[in-house]
Amino acid sequence: MPSKTASHSSTANPHGKSRVAETIRMLEAESSDLRGLLQSINEAQSLESNRHNLETVLEGPQGLARRLGTDPKAGLDRETIETRRACFGANRLPSAPRKTFGQLFLDTFDDATLQILIVAALVSLAVGLYDDPATGYVEGCAILAAVLVVSFVTAVNDFQKESQFRELSAANDAVDVLVVRNNVHWQIPVDELVVGDVVCVEAGDQIPCDGVLLVADDVQVDESALTGEPTDVDKSLQNDPFVLSGCTMEAGTARFLAIAVGKDSQWGIIKAHLDKEHSQTPLQEKLDDMAAMIGYIGMAAAAATFLAMMFIKVVLKPSYLAHISVFNYALEAFIIGVTIVVVAVPEGLPLAVTISLAFSTKKMLADKNLIRHLSACETMGNATNICSDKTGTLTENRMTVVKGIFADTRCDDTINRVPVLINKKALEVILEGIACCSTAKVIPAQAAVANEHGIDDLHLVDDRPHIIGNKTEAALLILARSSWTPHDDTDQRRVDANFGAEGGSRLFPFSSSRKCMTVLVTKDEAAVSDTSIRTRRATKNVQSYTLYHKGAAEIVLDKCTKYLDIDGTEKEMSDQKREEFAKLIREFASQALRCVALAHRRDIQNVVDPQTVTQQDCEKKLEKEMCLDAIAGIMDPLRPDVVEAVAICQRAGIFVRMVTGDNLDTAEAIARQAGILTEGTLCRIEACTYVKTCLIFDQHDRS
Repeated sequence: MPSKTASHSSTANPHGKSRVAETIRMLEAESSDLRGLLQSINEAQSLESNRHNLETVLEGPQGLARRLGTDPKAGLDRETIETRRACFGANRLPSAPRKTFGQLFLDTFDDATLQILIVAALVSLAVGLYDDPATGYVEGCAILAAVLVVSFVTAVNDFQKESQFRELSAANDAVDVLVVRNNVHWQIPVDELVVGDVVCVEAGDQIPCDGVLLVADDVQVDESALTGEPTDVDKSLQNDPFVLSGCTMEAGTARFLAIAVGKDSQWGIIKAHLDKEHSQTPLQEKLDDMAAMIGYIGMAAAAATFLAMMFIKVVLKPSYLAHISVFNYALEAFIIGVTIVVVAVPEGLPLAVTISLAFSTKKMLADKNLIRHLSACETMGNATNICSDKTGTLTENRMTVVKGIFADTRCDDTINRVPVLINKKALEVILEGIACCSTAKVIPAQAAVANEHGIDDLHLVDDRPHIIGNKTEAALLILARSSWTPHDDTDQRRVDANFGAEGGSRLFPFSSSRKCMTVLVTKDEAAVSDTSIRTRRATKNVQSYTLYHKGAAEIVLDKCTKYLDIDGTEKEMSDQKREEFAKLIREFASQALRCVALAHRRDIQNVVDPQTVTQQDCEKKLEKEMCLDAIAGIMDPLRPDVVEAVAICQRAGIFVRMVTGDNLDTAEAIARQAGILTEGTLCRIEACTYVKTCLIFDQHDRS
């Protein structure tokens, strides 16, 4: 969320205007030198050289930001964007030139069946005209007409599909990225990125351009798309601060400075040299094999017939052939051989296949199913099993906290933002955990932000808040910022925690294998509202840290030995109380709610050094003996068309499976809503514990 008081909009004062003008002059005057410097720190497979140039020539990331006229915290000035785009290029990747209709038409003749038919047609036409000039051309012309129809229909179909897929690719590439400009967070289309932008990414995001890290929290990047190495690469400000476009953030959060976009990025350089050549589909390969076989058999039969007829004429010399010359008889035998070849090759087969496929793709397009290559259509046509993810595929991925238990107080209506009746001290602990133990962002309506800062961008006009990051975390943030609480400022809590700074808070991001995340939070005394905590810190004269933990409810519950009471005190967790919480989790799960638990543990600096502790040590030494703060039931509704789609697949004999990492009871409830499981039907639910994944399917599936 952009800060309302920290804006550095250059249009607000003359000093800002002069700074912008100076930046523009500097970029225009030094653009060629800057391009060379940026290339010197972005050479492929040259980490040591790149890092040396970054530290010695550019004086590190901060020096690089100064050379590019960018504030590492406030980002670039929006008025310099066009200058940057003119100097360093746009963030658009090169694409192969499109084939014309004529080229596509000529390409259709690269088919064995059509080639045999063309040869047979020409021979038939020549022989027919020689034998019977009046009507001998009919058969040859008919074959050529069939070939032309096949080629024309194929070319038209390919041209239309190419047009549709280029439009689809453009829409698919139009993803939004989070940047900081004029000290305001903006969601912009990826092709509007420019060199010097400060880009924010987190686990699961695709890196949109090459960059140098400014802030990094336990970052791991999958670079297999560029290097082919399957192992995730650890990124840090000290050892490897470079991130590359086309790669994926596997863990952590980061903020980096864009140094290469579009064709100048590593992925753009590679893509410029790619020349894709699509192989034939299985059906086309079978047709080519069949055409070759028919051609060989037909030519063998024609040759055998010609030799047999000539043997009869030359060797046996029957009396009924005595009046026919050898030349005329040889010509007649040759015509019969050509006729055999022409008859053997089914000229109607490619026409029938092409027209049927074109008709099928048109029908599928009416169902919004666009097929570019026939191999995809053939593969899907042979599908007998569908494994579907749950979140975002079967469901809308629009998470909302609908009920929960907070500080041992049940609340069954958080949708209408009914305030929870707990002590302020207890609420403070829960809100601190929600705000700090999260990497998601909730950005208000972009139109309101643009108006506030005097910016007029029509593409930013939107009256809905934008959710960036994990939707489950965002659901908790929205709850904390609503009238359910006094509209808590979760962004300010994170600012006060000082994540990523020296001596500040630490973050160990969410891991799908652990199903949880942890933060170690420390704050200045002025930011601490609890008087008893401030007094304890002053007495000990040490920097105090609090661990906040969030994850799957059943997993977090097992790690807790205490629970937060309504008055804000921590009480011992009895077996009876633990079973009560476990029963509540099962109840929520049976209602298709995702259960997320919050917990905390104070004064962890007495156990480990918070500034040097690793995630493994945190898991072994700190994530235990915690205090359970809250259990939230989060709803993710099914997509409207899921039930019908599942039913259609089942009627077609396709087994539908649901694969999810959610609680087993939640998974079963969603599967029943979707129709994957039905009442009175035998089924089984299997938990693949090695990946902590739930697989649901019908027991009649024997595959």
